[in-house]
Amino acid sequence: MKDYANPLLLLIIIALLSWKVSMGIDTPSAVEVWLLTLCVTGFVVNGLLSIARAMANRKALMAVVWSVTYLIFCSCSWVCLRQEQDFKEEIAAYNDLNDRWHNENANPFTLRDSEGRSLLELAALLGKKTAVRGLLAQPEAAGAADTILRAAISAAENGRHELLPLLTQQAGGFDFDRITNGSTVLIAAVLNNRQKCVEVLLQMNASPDMCDENGMSPIMHAVIDNNRGMARLLIKYGADPTVKDYTGRDAHSCSRSESMDEILNQAI
Repeated sequence: MKDYANPLLLLIIIALLSWKVSMGIDTPSAVEVWLLTLCVTGFVVNGLLSIARAMANRKALMAVVWSVTYLIFCSCSWVCLRQEQDFKEEIAAYNDLNDRWHNENANPFTLRDSEGRSLLELAALLGKKTAVRGLLAQPEAAGAADTILRAAISAAENGRHELLPLLTQQAGGFDFDRITNGSTVLIAAVLNNRQKCVEVLLQMNASPDMCDENGMSPIMHAVIDNNRGMARLLIKYGADPTVKDYTGRDAHSCSRSESMDEILNQAI
């Protein structure tokens, strides 16, 4: 294959994927997987043949470079397409609520989808920073503390750490230590192993020892999941492993490994 054919093929693939996304074409996930698998297989075979040619003729090394580029691009495309499929229902729900807000001139914080999620919660889940900023600028935000708290939990669960400062920097901002649906924003981030969200919350002075409805502290959840990185982070910000839940257990009694015991002992 001539060198000019490789970039041309890559541009064709990019154009087709861009057209699909821009037109909103809905294709079965099985078809997407098979097509991307076929592309990757073709590029791998092309790469192996290129390596063989390169061993005989060093001038063919550029073909190897293009094959690796194809493989990386197809892998990224597959991840993006699957993510788009995973959030398909949330995107549709967000668009529906957004249309209702503008068409009905309704309070955006009282609108709910079929699962009871608000427009702000869906925007936080999808990582729509501009939309979150715009919603928080509405006058109704000052009386929407519950909705903002649920949106903060949604952001924490899905790793949207950049949204957490926005959600607390205005009159209706969420209370770090308030429990909703049995959990706090910090514990929601811990349970979903969102270390960056945990760090951002702790930097904004969220209590590292605020417990959930069962009296379990964030570090207890980290220890139960044997998440050593999370436990280290919580201890760094002053978490107390001796805090007990309603059954009398603390983080030490939940530990199942010597390495975790060593981490907990650093807090003493």
